[in-house]
Amino acid sequence: MYNSVLQLALANLKTYSRRFIAVTLAVMIGTAFLGATLMVNASATESLKNSIGSSYANSDLVIHGDYSAAYDNLDAADTDGEPDPVGYQLGAKALKAVEGTAGVSAAHGAAGTSVSVHAGSKDYFASVSTVAKDPRLTSTVLESGALPSSSDQVAVDATYAGEYNISRGDVLDVASATEDGKEISKQVKVTGITEASNDPLTGANMSLTVSQSLLEALSGPGETTYQSIALLSVGSVDLDTLKTSITSALASEGIEYTTVLTPDEQIVKDVANFSGGNDQLTIVLLVFALIALVVTGLVVMNTFAVLIAQRTRELALMRTLGALRSQIRSSVLIEALLVGLLASAAGVLLATGIMAGLIAILGATVPSMSFAILAVPVQAIVVPILAGTLITLVAAWVPAGKAMSVSPLAALRPADDVAMGNKAGKVRIVCGLLLLFAGAAALAYGAIEGDILIAFGGGMLSFPGILMLGSLFLPKTVSAIGNLTSGGTVPGKLASLNAVRNPGRTTATATALLIGVTLVSMMMVGAQTAKSSLGDALGSEYLVDIQILDYDQKGFSTDAIAKAATLDGVEVITELGSVGTSAEGELYATDPALLARVLNSDKQVPGSGEILTGSTHEASTLAATSYTGASGELKALVSDSNSFRPVMGWDTAERVLGITPAVAAEATQHESLLWLKADDNLDAAALRTLQTDLAVALGVEEFAIGGGMKEMQMFNTVIDMLLMIVSGLLAVAVLIALIGVANTLSLSVLERTRENSLLRALGLTRGQLKKMLATEAVLIGGVAALLGVLLGSAYGLLGAQSVMGAFGAMSVSIPWLQLAGVIAVSVVAALAASIVPARRAAKLAPVQGLASD
Repeated sequence: MYNSVLQLALANLKTYSRRFIAVTLAVMIGTAFLGATLMVNASATESLKNSIGSSYANSDLVIHGDYSAAYDNLDAADTDGEPDPVGYQLGAKALKAVEGTAGVSAAHGAAGTSVSVHAGSKDYFASVSTVAKDPRLTSTVLESGALPSSSDQVAVDATYAGEYNISRGDVLDVASATEDGKEISKQVKVTGITEASNDPLTGANMSLTVSQSLLEALSGPGETTYQSIALLSVGSVDLDTLKTSITSALASEGIEYTTVLTPDEQIVKDVANFSGGNDQLTIVLLVFALIALVVTGLVVMNTFAVLIAQRTRELALMRTLGALRSQIRSSVLIEALLVGLLASAAGVLLATGIMAGLIAILGATVPSMSFAILAVPVQAIVVPILAGTLITLVAAWVPAGKAMSVSPLAALRPADDVAMGNKAGKVRIVCGLLLLFAGAAALAYGAIEGDILIAFGGGMLSFPGILMLGSLFLPKTVSAIGNLTSGGTVPGKLASLNAVRNPGRTTATATALLIGVTLVSMMMVGAQTAKSSLGDALGSEYLVDIQILDYDQKGFSTDAIAKAATLDGVEVITELGSVGTSAEGELYATDPALLARVLNSDKQVPGSGEILTGSTHEASTLAATSYTGASGELKALVSDSNSFRPVMGWDTAERVLGITPAVAAEATQHESLLWLKADDNLDAAALRTLQTDLAVALGVEEFAIGGGMKEMQMFNTVIDMLLMIVSGLLAVAVLIALIGVANTLSLSVLERTRENSLLRALGLTRGQLKKMLATEAVLIGGVAALLGVLLGSAYGLLGAQSVMGAFGAMSVSIPWLQLAGVIAVSVVAALAASIVPARRAAKLAPVQGLASD
């Protein structure tokens, strides 16, 4: 029996192969998403091993100080809550102990620091590493020239040497700052060009390779602390025994808390530390993959309904000729099994190709990511194939059951859908209401209390409830909007009627699209609101867009300030002069008119006799003493920020403290500040350019330039990037849903073959028939998109409130144009999906259609 069922399934697949294209596409896209997600995690891990592990590649063992173990063993002597560094820091004493251990052939203490490099007219940041005494332990690969051997030599990585036009023989000014704030500067000659670093922690900066003597000179007085010690063993020594010996040797020197691991063991630990010990990215991607697979299931279910409807007479005839109900069901499920298996395998191949292409592009366009490699673990092959096949089987079970659960005579007509009046419909409505009310309550509570976990759980409950209740409102909404927009035309009226004639079909079609649009809209509204809320919060925390600090205490010249004021993007600039001290620290004064223009909040502008203080100031007044010895009491205007020093207008400083700009300039040197108001339309690139231009105009280092706009741009860049990625991921679900729209319209055309032919016979033209089906698609797509935008906006606002509630008041911001774009794209895509079914319906002659039943 099973052999005949298999033969029947294979024959159907061969005969009706074109009918399975939609199922294959939906399953292939969904499983490709899942497979790519699993490959992302594995590839990230392998790439990190390839990059982080490069510094250990030539060693046998690697030693690190174990701060965590030292912290876990705090004793009474550690009164400051921190462990004694002597117990875990690696220095010269540790290196000497390792070198003196039997079985150690050579050892190298890896130390590093960050420096600023002056080349030409520009300043850059660079990460510094040292050359090992034993060349076998040097991980730096030389591209040309020679590695540095003295304190006046340096090697530069090839990527940044090319970008900054640095060549062998060039002289660079290298500077670092000691712990007490003093600058150490050295002139060094470039002796070599090295290959780009694979270390993800330093790949974003220039990499310098220096001698140990230069590193010690740049680090200033005090013992050099090593980040790790790498060693080579004598050939025949047992590494486990050597680990024990090294641990004992270090402990005898008072360095009790260390780890001694092989390179492979250290890489595993580093990768875990680098990723936080868990796969957050994979978890997030799996959520979106699950969404795509759920939508895939809906599409597969609808598509198999199309296939069953197309073969209803054939299946009924087989039942009449003696085929058992179980045989028919088995035949359909075997078809689903084979299609799901082949489509899932194709999805895995597609995912592999996409990931390989993306990694190749990443390595070619981002030099610092050249270490990225593709990894395809077994689970990335097995899991998508199993998931895709299982989803196809489960989704095909329902339409197969509907077709097979009736008698041969009844099977000649379409089976009834779940309706509100039957038992299945009532159960669905009750369950939907319970989920909706429980989820809505949890979502509201999470938003009010600022608890994202509760709010997320509420969303996960309420949204399925809404989907289960879809048959209550989706068909009627489609019909109502159709009646309003039909303009009295015959195609428009017919399209509206079709929406309520088969509510199950209309609901299933709209639901698939509703899921994708809701999630896309939720992310858009949530991200926009988060950006607006962060902007307001940063506006309160950072009083000004840009702040420039004069670390050298030399002051800013009038010419330099005037030059800075003319730069593109600068709207207002004012200098703050130090006028005295108080319990809140140093006091500043500036032009009151410029102060009012430069501050981000009108509510935080100090008036005459007032001084703007930080949020930690509790009193209503502030006692102040000028550098000339005068004292007075100022009314405190307490701000929401604590990232600045108290400031007042020069009129207040003169009236209360007797300090004028001229008097302040003659006083003992103190730090000066510049506050700038920048153009609100500056993007991240323009802001970086402005920061560089300001540094040149004012003669300061770029790290002296800070302020709220820089922070805001950073947050906005991250949010925009996340939104772009998430929208791209959700677009997969929307694409699959649109495949479902096309297939459901195909089902509609098949079920109404005689009806459409009768309409044609009564005078409906081919153009009107096409318009009717197109209108039906637009109505379903438009209503699903509109409701999705409304639901997504509500979820986005409540989700943003649950996240931002802990940071202060939420600023509601709706991206109207983006949401309108989502609706427009959904409608146009639904219209495009109707083209093929409409053409098929229009091509059928009325006589042929009337004779089909």
